[in-house]
Amino acid sequence: MDINKYFDFVKQYDKWIHSSRQVVKGLPGKPYIVSGITDAFNQLYGLYNKIGVFDGEYGYHQLVLGNRVTTDLKDADCIVISHPFSADGCSSRVMLEIADSFDKPIFVDCAFFGVCRDINFDFTRYKNIHSVCFSLSKTFGTGFNRVGLLYTKDKFPVTIYERWRYPLITQANMHTLLIQLKTPDTVADKYRDKQKQICSDLGIEPSSTVLFGYSYDSKYDQYKRGPVNRICISALLNKQAKETLDDLDRMG
Repeated sequence: MDINKYFDFVKQYDKWIHSSRQVVKGLPGKPYIVSGITDAFNQLYGLYNKIGVFDGEYGYHQLVLGNRVTTDLKDADCIVISHPFSADGCSSRVMLEIADSFDKPIFVDCAFFGVCRDINFDFTRYKNIHSVCFSLSKTFGTGFNRVGLLYTKDKFPVTIYERWRYPLITQANMHTLLIQLKTPDTVADKYRDKQKQICSDLGIEPSSTVLFGYSYDSKYDQYKRGPVNRICISALLNKQAKETLDDLDRMG
């Protein structure tokens, strides 16, 4: 892939994101290709020292940063919020409202975009969102060849090395054809009914993210993420809805 095709992929990816039935508006800055959202996080950690998160957020932050992560948002230099939220796969609108009130830079992690539905991605009402990042890993199962699109008005390293013509061409090349095969709504539409049936069988609530169900019942405490238990049902989605709790236990 030459550099012109690479930049064309950026435009295609941006168009793909905005093609969703879910509203996508108010993305900050211009888009840059990153090696998945994890790559964007690694770059973010070099820009800000203290990272604020809500209880139940993606555990990578704590594993990498240790005491540089805080749930006391007033002590943070930057706040990271997954939307849909990592703990339950549902909307984090309330948390976005709270975070915005602290007048600190916000990074929104949209890793589950492409496998969720009925989520609003309109960020125009928030004054402190500096970065929003998407990924294709969940939609296409390409985590080992991950690619993401970071919209930012901060000086991430990617904003520098792209100007040096040092782009992530391999990942872009692999996904150029893939994004023509599915819309951002295809996976959630395909598996929504089966997700509901599996969750009903297990006695849990279906998440807005089709890969998950969630529960506050103590029998699911082994899946606890902050205040809620998130149960990944992705393996069951490829089976019949009659799967039992014993089947889930064998996988876990």
